[in-house]
Amino acid sequence: MAAKISFKVLTAVVLAALYAALVIALPSISYGPIQVRVADILSPLPYVMGFESVIGLTLGTLIANAFSPYGIWDMTIGTLCTFTYTLIDWALGRKVGYRKWMLPVVAVVNSLIVGLYIGYILLGTVAGAGDPVELFVFLTAESLIPMAIGSLVVVPVVKRYLRYR
Repeated sequence: MAAKISFKVLTAVVLAALYAALVIALPSISYGPIQVRVADILSPLPYVMGFESVIGLTLGTLIANAFSPYGIWDMTIGTLCTFTYTLIDWALGRKVGYRKWMLPVVAVVNSLIVGLYIGYILLGTVAGAGDPVELFVFLTAESLIPMAIGSLVVVPVVKRYLRYR
């Protein structure tokens, strides 16, 4: 029992560290109206992993957004964004199970949530970085790149080789 708990804690810590490191290492494409967060290839993992992946990715986002030029707003809104879509991914995985046809759905749902929270709310409304509707469209499209790679490539690999669910 203790080994299982330790593995879950380790999984959460590793995902948090990977996510934060990828964002912090690539700041020019990780923050702002033009962003393609490479770290978001990890974001769909809760679809096939346990709840610890939701915690790890949310914590990684909080750490990464501590370095954001949008400060406390990005730490709050961005972290809530990640928590929302990772929780939805995890719930879909538990309710529907692993289905290949769901992988593009996961990518699109995650991207729409990023567009709403980051494009419309954070950048468009709070930061005043442009028209909220345009930023919603841009951020949705931009986040679809890493989300699709994560959903269509990373998730099946993790499912197959790490024997989740």
